[in-house]
Amino acid sequence: MPEVIGDIIPFGVGVALSPVPIIAVLLLVMAPVGARGGVLFLIARVLAFAAMTALFAWASDFIDDATGSTTPAAVLRLLVGATLVVGAVVKWRRRPRADDEPKLPGWMRSIDGTGPGGAFRLGLVLTVANPKEIAFAAGAGLTIGGAMLGAGEMVLAGAVFVLLACLSVAIPVLAVLVGGERMSPILAEARAWLLRNNAIVMAIVLLVIGAMLIGSGISGLG
Repeated sequence: MPEVIGDIIPFGVGVALSPVPIIAVLLLVMAPVGARGGVLFLIARVLAFAAMTALFAWASDFIDDATGSTTPAAVLRLLVGATLVVGAVVKWRRRPRADDEPKLPGWMRSIDGTGPGGAFRLGLVLTVANPKEIAFAAGAGLTIGGAMLGAGEMVLAGAVFVLLACLSVAIPVLAVLVGGERMSPILAEARAWLLRNNAIVMAIVLLVIGAMLIGSGISGLG
């Protein structure tokens, strides 16, 4: 069990370092919907990651049982890892230059007018419709499902991943709930930094996690 937890921590950290959801929740908590919107966004993320992780864990276990081999799941980890590495290269090549002025995409600019229901939907969409988020959940789920754990241990491992994955979104929400308006300057500064550096951060995260998945897949082939 400790080995599995160690293996899934990088996937949770990879999600937590993904800049786009952090920017989105920062915009939400600073919008009229405030902390309420941030809480609903966070709940949507937790539910979506829990469902995806469980699905991939079941798929890994099902594939191994059906084939009598861990090779198919190992190949799947290789494919997901290779996809993340390619994504890292694309992100790096598309990073803004030093003199480029970061601009908010249209959907981010519209967050200011988002209500509670829209905040919840945004949390779902940024999780289940984002290939990078799916890939991280797949990595965690495949690792958990391929570890031959008991049901309780699988739930615990999945909970650790979901907690880590959603931690970076939870922190701004908790900051606003506790600190109120006093946190606005700090959150605005964090948002500006992420807008300037999101492509570089994401490229590094994708490269590291992709390499780990490839290594895990190669080990599974053996």
